[in-house]
Amino acid sequence: MRDEEVVEKVRKKVIEICKNSNDFLKDNYNIHIRIVEDLVLKLGKKFNADLKILQLSALLHDIGRIKYGDEGHEKTGAKEAEKILRDLGEREDTIEKVKECILLHRHSDPTIPESIEAKLLKIADAWSHFYIPLELVAAFSKMFDKSAREAVKLVSEKLRRDLDFLRKASTQIEIEEVLEDCERCYNSFISLIRI
Repeated sequence: MRDEEVVEKVRKKVIEICKNSNDFLKDNYNIHIRIVEDLVLKLGKKFNADLKILQLSALLHDIGRIKYGDEGHEKTGAKEAEKILRDLGEREDTIEKVKECILLHRHSDPTIPESIEAKLLKIADAWSHFYIPLELVAAFSKMFDKSAREAVKLVSEKLRRDLDFLRKASTQIEIEEVLEDCERCYNSFISLIRI
């Protein structure tokens, strides 16, 4: 099967799983996963990374959260990705690289991955949060049963952690434009919530 066909089959599977999930995650493909995929491909082209690994990893990075919940979703996601890719007849080395990216994408672990693909997925995932801060507020409010004020505080803290991670990552990889974009979005969000 051609790379494009594998990616499209995975995309369709992820969209189907999202649509069959709880109300909160039904539109996760459009709100988050699609953005991560776009951003990671942009980075992948700049850094000459394996675009197939990046696309598959971006599409599947939150599959564990969607199917099984937030806790440990990087582990459940890696297992689910392995199953999906194996069912499609994907090569073992591709499966292992995708699993590595998924296992290392969480920002609760502030370390910067070694492989370029895992590093770029983690950067793109953090970057994507700055595109959707208001959606995150709504999601956190529902997911954690919090008031809007409490959800805004949680999102502010998350964006701050993401920004700290991106600053750290920028010492190892040239992502100054990403960092500038995220700092601008963060400052706008903070200004908005102070109104």
